[in-house]
Amino acid sequence: MEKRLVTVRVLGVMEQDGQREEVETVSDGFVRISENETEIVYREVSEEDGEVKVRAFFTRSEKTGLYECRIEKTGIICSNMLFIRDCETVCDYKTPFGELNLEVLTSMVDYREDEEGIHGTLSYILSSGSVPISEAKVRITAIRKACP
Repeated sequence: MEKRLVTVRVLGVMEQDGQREEVETVSDGFVRISENETEIVYREVSEEDGEVKVRAFFTRSEKTGLYECRIEKTGIICSNMLFIRDCETVCDYKTPFGELNLEVLTSMVDYREDEEGIHGTLSYILSSGSVPISEAKVRITAIRKACP
């Protein structure tokens, strides 16, 4: 298993009730790459939410050959979200203000590696109680750090 230090850039675009919001975070992290899975680990820090450790796993399905993604968040916010193309999954999303039960309908999971680093993209619709909350697109980019 290969482990590398990276700079992780996450760009999230959400559309809710006709309003569009973009959120970008940049932090140091690392990736672990094995034969079947890539794990990207980083921290999200905000004044509102405090610090959250994030682990994003991109795995190629043996059945379909397509990539799936699982994102675990721990800290002030806790969740375990699963993104499988053309499937709806359910997760609990715990915040300091309470817990939400969310449905995640994923339309796209894309993963690729190049000389620059690792690139993952997710497109999905979040719902609660079968009522759509927002449409989202998230890009996770892990750029290799130069060796000294």
